[in-house]
This record gives sequence, C-alpha cells and structure tokens, in this order.
Amino acid sequence: MRPTATPGSQRSSNLYQRRGKFSLKRNYDLSATVYSSNFPECHQLAPDFVEAYQLEDELGSGGYGFVMTARDRYDGYEVAVKFIIKDKVPEHCWISDPAFGKLPIEVVLLSYVKHESIVRCLDVFEDSRYFYLTPPNPYLALPVSVADHSLSEGSVGEEPGSKEDCQTGVCRRPSYDLFECIEQSEQKRLSEDQARYVFGQVVDAVHYLDSLGICHRDIKDENVVIDQNLKIKLIDFGSATIADPTKPRPEYDQFFGTAAYASSEILLKKKYKAAPAEVWTLGVLLSYLLAGVSPFPTIRDAIEGRIFLSETLGLKPPEGAMELMRRCLDPDPDTRITIEEIKTHPWLSSYQAPGEL
Repeated sequence: MRPTATPGSQRSSNLYQRRGKFSLKRNYDLSATVYSSNFPECHQLAPDFVEAYQLEDELGSGGYGFVMTARDRYDGYEVAVKFIIKDKVPEHCWISDPAFGKLPIEVVLLSYVKHESIVRCLDVFEDSRYFYLTPPNPYLALPVSVADHSLSEGSVGEEPGSKEDCQTGVCRRPSYDLFECIEQSEQKRLSEDQARYVFGQVVDAVHYLDSLGICHRDIKDENVVIDQNLKIKLIDFGSATIADPTKPRPEYDQFFGTAAYASSEILLKKKYKAAPAEVWTLGVLLSYLLAGVSPFPTIRDAIEGRIFLSETLGLKPPEGAMELMRRCLDPDPDTRITIEEIKTHPWLSSYQAPGEL
C-alpha cells in the first residue's frame, strides 16, 4: 500500500503539470500562526502546501490534531485539511510503508482505499511537526435547509446556523455528521427506510474494508458524515488496523474506539478480534438510527447483550431491524453475525434511496 502522494511533493508536481509551462512560484506567507492559533509560534508550513492551498476556517480539533478548511489556489475548490501532530500519534497508529517509511496508518489507508462511502484523500504533505491530509471537505455538502427536509418525518425544529467563537472571533462551519443530523430531526431518529438506506451504505463500506483486512475500530455516528441525499462518508481512520485477509485475524488486548460502542468482550477486558467487535459497533449504530439512543442503559446490559428500546422509549422498532440488531449485539463474538451475513440480511436486501420511496 502506498499513499497517492509523496508527502510534500506529488501535489506540487501535479499542480505544475496541469498548468503546462506556467509556474505558481510566489512569495506566500509560510507563517502558520497567520492562519490559526493552534499552530505553535514561529511554525512554518510546507511551501508546496501553501502554494497549492489557501487555509481558511477552523472546523474543530481532537486528540491527534485539528481540522481546517482550505481553498485550492488553482480551481477554487474547498477541501478539509487535517493536521496530524506527529508526536501525538500513538505507536500502534503507525505503519511502515516500503516507499515512504514510517507513516500514520490513517495517511496510508486513506490514500489506498477507494469506495464511494469512504472519505478520499486528495493529497498528503508533511513538515517537521505535522502530516497534512486533504480530503474533500465533507461538511460543505449539506445545506442546512436541505438536511432538515431530508431527515424530517414532518416539521423540524430551528435550523442551526454557523457557530461563532466570540472570544476568538473564529467562524466555525457546522459539522454535518450523522449524530447532528439525527438530533436535528423532529423525532430524534430516522424513519425505517432512511435508517435502512444509511445503514446499508455503512455496511457496504465496512464489508469493503473487511475484504482488505482493514477494520475501522471507531465506527460511530460522529464518524459518519452525510449529505442532503443521505449519502454517507465514513471518516477518521486514526484507530484503524490492517491485517492479511488471507490469514487468521489477530487478537488485540487494547481498545481504541469509543466506550459507548465497545463490544461485550472488550467490556469484559478479554482479548478480541477486530472484525466481530466492528459488527457490534454496527448494532449500536443501528439503534441510534432507529431509536436515537444506545440499546443499552447500563454497561452490564451491554456485557450481557440485553437490548432495551421498546420498554424505555415506548416505541416498537421494526422486527426485521430488531432481529438484525440482536444478532449484531450477540455477546458471544463466535456466534455473532458476520459482515457478509449482514449484507444479505432480509432487512437490508431491498433497501433503496429515500428519494425513490
């Protein structure tokens, strides 16, 4: 596996090639703090990156770095730029690439995988402190008015606007992940047909990754972005793992995901295989899609696989979906449904786009 771009070089090569003999060599300001206070004082951005992109707004930050928007200086397209702080990437999140040396696994995977429901990586850059990933900006694909219409089962509440940090004066675009879209709907959950369509896309992405020996290991509503047509993209591969798909899958003794999505064997602090644990996260995600809440009121319920939805919410999820959810949330990983079986489950077999319903 190799990234599509050599850090800091392939982008500028492509840039000059599509302009023919014209060069963009200009004296752009390399000072990073001009664009964001997240950068340390006196930090200099990679020259090739600055020649290719104009940094704009901040989108948010996490444990390994932060995300900003940027605009392609050539064609004006807006993208997201994920700045990964090298020193904060845990040891288990690195991989050795034969061409480029030691890289964060997210850099390698997003440059390698190609699936319509997985975020793409356009370019990769690096400097002494950061790797820069440039996926297309997923948050610009969902106008609020369209999002509310697509996810509602009737009227919806107030349309959320852009959030502004009054202290810093930084305008932040709203992030349209699945969690926020569900929260914006009147019922705080999706209809059965909407849930089936969204869930089917996530399953397709996970099945594709599994065929390559890849497990995301942090599937949750906040790591699924969605557009006005309910098309999704799986994002944030910082906790992913990869193994040879032709060999028995390894076991792990450390958990790298989100506690609310942790499988029963992980909660019991047992060694676990990534693929069955991934299926468990799909069961939890399905509960959020259909009911807007976790299927488990307590950790003990999760350990024992006791699903409480109808009793706590006064709702009756579709039986086909409930049967699939129960099989995903089987506390025994050896008898838990597999991703191949999920793809052919009757509840998913006939899903279609909500716009065609």
